[in-house]
Amino acid sequence: MSGENHNENHEADRAGERWKLKGAAWRVFFYVVGAYVFLNAVGMLGAHAQK
Repeated sequence: MSGENHNENHEADRAGERWKLKGAAWRVFFYVVGAYVFLNAVGMLGAHAQK
C-alpha cells in the first residue's frame, strides 16, 4: 500500500463530494423554481376563478 495510491483515492473522494454537492444544489434550485411556477399557476387559476 503506497502513499501515492492513498492520495489518489483521497482526490477521487473529494471529486465525488464536489459532484454530490453540485447535484444537491441543482436539486434545490429546481425545487425552488418548480414551487414558484406551481404557486404562480395556482394563484392565476384562483384569480381567474374569482372573476
